[in-house]
Amino acid sequence: MTPYAPGPKDGPGDEGRTARTGPRVLPLTAAQRKIWLAERDASGAHEAYRISQCVHIHGPVDTGLFEAAMRQVLAEADTLRVRIVDTPDGPVQEIHPAADGAWACVDVSGDPDPHGAARHWIAADMAAPVDPARGPLFRCALIGLRADHWLCYLSAHHMVADGLSLFLITRRFTQVYTLLAAGEPVGASPFGSLADLVKADLDYRSSPQYAADGAYWKRTFGDPPDPAPLPVRPAVADVREDDAREEADSGYLAQQALCVSGERPLACPETLHKAARLAGVARSRFVYAAAAVYAHRLTEAPEVVLGLAVAGRPRRRLLTTPGVLHNIVPLRLRVRSGMPLAELLTQVDRTMNQAVAHQRYPGEDLARDLGLPGSIASWFSLVVNVMPVGRPLSMAGSPCTVSGVHLAAGRPARLKLLVLDRRDGAGPRLDVQGARERYSRAGLMSHQQQLLLLIDAMTAADPGRCVGSFGPPAVGGRTRSPEAGAGDRARP
Repeated sequence: MTPYAPGPKDGPGDEGRTARTGPRVLPLTAAQRKIWLAERDASGAHEAYRISQCVHIHGPVDTGLFEAAMRQVLAEADTLRVRIVDTPDGPVQEIHPAADGAWACVDVSGDPDPHGAARHWIAADMAAPVDPARGPLFRCALIGLRADHWLCYLSAHHMVADGLSLFLITRRFTQVYTLLAAGEPVGASPFGSLADLVKADLDYRSSPQYAADGAYWKRTFGDPPDPAPLPVRPAVADVREDDAREEADSGYLAQQALCVSGERPLACPETLHKAARLAGVARSRFVYAAAAVYAHRLTEAPEVVLGLAVAGRPRRRLLTTPGVLHNIVPLRLRVRSGMPLAELLTQVDRTMNQAVAHQRYPGEDLARDLGLPGSIASWFSLVVNVMPVGRPLSMAGSPCTVSGVHLAAGRPARLKLLVLDRRDGAGPRLDVQGARERYSRAGLMSHQQQLLLLIDAMTAADPGRCVGSFGPPAVGGRTRSPEAGAGDRARP
């Protein structure tokens, strides 16, 4: 196996600087600083904040072109050349003129179990500590499974990339490779500058919008909800550990935060589209509505607070800039067993639109405003992240399949649902993630299976059907099928 090698020393995108001029220094964004503080409190466990993604390439790969495309993207994306340095005035980020990255080419095609060998290699890399001050903070590996099946593994410290950033990098990488393979120029970089992204974050903190966002959240949570965490295992028959282990082994990214991937879509794409049109909402609203019903039935709480993962990028240019601006905002929903599905979907849609309009306000600031002793994360029953993938990707004609983005550890206190909203006709897929010390693989699979059944049932249901007629099971060991009470309708 080829070890990581340093990235190129010069290239486009260095803004006219050379190694002799030294790095450009920028402050951290609010999201970066939150991660920096959390990692410092975790006793320097730098591996706990790695974010990773795998891309399956179904076709041959020219390793020379692959490296050239990687070098180009490293040079274009400022954040991939960042190091985080602590100073007497606090942490800062340095953008180095060299494309500071690392890459490897690994051939496991001769192994009796190529997929197992790839998982082992990735697991070892994910477990390796990373010093933010020394780097490299971005890594890429091309892993050969067969001559016509390759795995592109991307990993970054979470202080330099969020989930959107990895998708932006992947999209540009596949584009550059395709252009190089055709002998065509790669064109100008589509990325905005990290300096502009940092400036936008700093400007927000002193803007009228920041004050308006804070006022909205203080009104919404002036009477804070009681925490309603899910039970560690849902009240259903356990999945056999052997089945759970086999399913978990089908994925590549699972370390201290266990992750179970769902290979089948959430619901039939045609059924999901039809249900969304009938309800007059985006199809992602069904995921959040199902999560709310799931949490309500398992906790019996009249109010459910979901953690809504947002990009934190209100302007189009920021949406094309790799970096770290993501946020998790609280989605407060009232759920009654007798309410019609249509009413819940309308509430979810309205509440989400309001939350997204105020998505940049940091949760730490809201906790401070309300005088909370801890984090607002204690309110969350579930954290939900719906990530649109966009158009299907390919590399020089070879189709690519993108896996979900996974945060290695970070010790998530709540169950996390990651929905990869693919627009390739296959439909969205669901990954379920939880802390290793809280969940077994069997427990995660049980949550995942119940959620998949619930979403299927809700998308196929009459909008007038009451939400109490859907599964999952109630608390206290009483089980209920998601299809039970299919004829029940909400009472007027």
